[in-house]
Formats: sequence, C-alpha cells, structure tokens
Amino acid sequence: MLTKSKLIVWDSGETCKDNFYDKIEVLRTVTKLIQCGKALCAICMGFLSIHGCYSRHFDDQNGERHDGWVAQGHCAVCNKYPSLIPSFLQPYKHYKAKVIESVINEYENGNNVEYLFGYAADVSTMRRWVKQFKGRGARAVGWLLSILLSLYNQRISLLKLQNMTLLKQLARLLNEFRLSKTGGIIGRVNIILTTQNCGFL
Repeated sequence: MLTKSKLIVWDSGETCKDNFYDKIEVLRTVTKLIQCGKALCAICMGFLSIHGCYSRHFDDQNGERHDGWVAQGHCAVCNKYPSLIPSFLQPYKHYKAKVIESVINEYENGNNVEYLFGYAADVSTMRRWVKQFKGRGARAVGWLLSILLSLYNQRISLLKLQNMTLLKQLARLLNEFRLSKTGGIIGRVNIILTTQNCGFL
C-alpha cells in the first residue's frame, strides 16, 4: 500500500530549489502557496497556517549534502501539523527525487543497479528504491486513474498504458492533469497523491 502521511508535496519549481537554504524565503514562498489556496490540509481539506520551519537536507547524485528548510503548516480544523515538502525532495529519503527517479529509469530500461555508475548511493539503497517503486508505482497508477475519474470525470483505458514501464505509465497519466510540466515524474505524482490524501511514492 502507498504510505500515508501528514505531508503535502507542492510544486516548488527551480526558484524554490535555489532558495531552499534561505529560511525566510521558504516561509515566504509557502505563505503565498497557502494564501492562494494551493495547499490545504490533505487530511480534512482545512485551511492551513504556517507553524514554522525545520531543517532538512538532501544528497545530490554525487553524494554532496545540501542543507535547507522545510515549512510546517497547522490545520485548525483537525489540529494536524503537515510538512510542506517541495517537489524536488522525496519524502523520507535523503537523496533528491530526480536521483531516485533516474536510478528507477535506468532499471526500467534494462540496466542492472549493480552496474550503474555515476551515483553516490550504494547498491543496496538503489535496490531498495527500485523495490519500493515497483509496489508503490503500480498503486499510484491506480490512484491517478481514480483521481482523474473523480476530479475530472475522465477515463483512461488501461490499453493505453499497456506495454509501458511504470514510470512511463505515470508520465502518460500526468499529461491529463492540470499541473506544471516542469520537474520530475515522481515529484509531480507526489504533488497529486499528497493533495488527495493518497500517500506518496
């Protein structure tokens, strides 16, 4: 099953990644996001206020550590404190979402993780990413199909997804959503899943 959590992944774009290190800028960006109604409590759809920030880091493809900040909201309706995770981060992982996606893409294209070069992550970590994605990715396809039907009354035939890798199925389904085309597949799928309280990849 997809992991459920009190978090919201939001479309951070490149500017937020550049400002990840600046606590004031992170708070300013997330405040705007909340004020324009783009971030609601994923549990009860209540309006959020900013509770504060906590430190977070990610490792890039070369294993270099980048320290920054993640905002935390507060929902007065259900009294939860969801984290507002920028889409370039992967929830509960130390590596950037695009690094994980790149490894999964290599695997789905027939490359064995034991022989991948250019990644600082060890082989057991990359194997774990692939294994988790196999289960969560298949469920995410089902969730996206369900969300498309409930939000937009739109049906996608499973035949259109036949003979595609999981990443390609997710990419195909993302084309049907009114979402920015920038960013990685995993990050954009997580935006949809967390805002609909369906967990994350």
